[in-house]
Amino acid sequence: MQNVHERGLEYFSISDHDTMDAYPVPGDLQSRCIAGLEVDTYGFEQTVHVLGYGVSPDSSLVVRLRAQQQERRIRAQSIIERLNALGIDLTLDQVQSFAGTSRSVGRPHIARALVKAGHCDELQEAFDKYLADGEIAFVPLQRLATTEAVDLIHEGGGIAVLAHPKRLRDQDLLSDICRLFDGLELVHPSADTQYQEQLIELIDAHDLIATGGTDFHARPNDPVIGISFPTDRLKCFLERAHAQVGA
Repeated sequence: MQNVHERGLEYFSISDHDTMDAYPVPGDLQSRCIAGLEVDTYGFEQTVHVLGYGVSPDSSLVVRLRAQQQERRIRAQSIIERLNALGIDLTLDQVQSFAGTSRSVGRPHIARALVKAGHCDELQEAFDKYLADGEIAFVPLQRLATTEAVDLIHEGGGIAVLAHPKRLRDQDLLSDICRLFDGLELVHPSADTQYQEQLIELIDAHDLIATGGTDFHARPNDPVIGISFPTDRLKCFLERAHAQVGA
């Protein structure tokens, strides 16, 4: 929360993977905070990350995700065992040290552990050689279906937003996928100006809201939190979020 104060953010959301343990935020920040989370799902034969804003921490979605957190830990152990079989000495404790207090242990934490232990020079190398989909140490995560996650977000009083669309493996399906959602993540490190223009066309054509974020994971060279965002689109998001919560 210190970063929020230091950066003077007008509004913010902590969208951790498969958990809402970051909430509630301190009282002096509550008026600036939209509660959120990011859900790893599978749909359209690919991984789809779903942002949920305004979801109640007591919702059925959060209950379901506790099981998915355990699946993440099982998956991490399976990946480590594959790495061990390749002669790479790595333990779950080493990986957990990079996850900190988070219960959502993921591939970025394993990648950081690989770099720290000297098995890779940088994070991208760890993914390219071992952790990316289809690579030698990859283990799929048992996760919610995309449609089910969106339904549970709506049941929990929230808004469902497609996270970092640029990272979808099959971009040809983007127009079909976005029909499931209330909005698209417009501003993200993976989306350059040209791609944002494509997203704006989809957002306006389907009457969707737009969101944005820094995708901050406390990794080396991560951008500092906080983005510039169009005032009119921020207003639309806040109106939709408040209307949904009050529905």
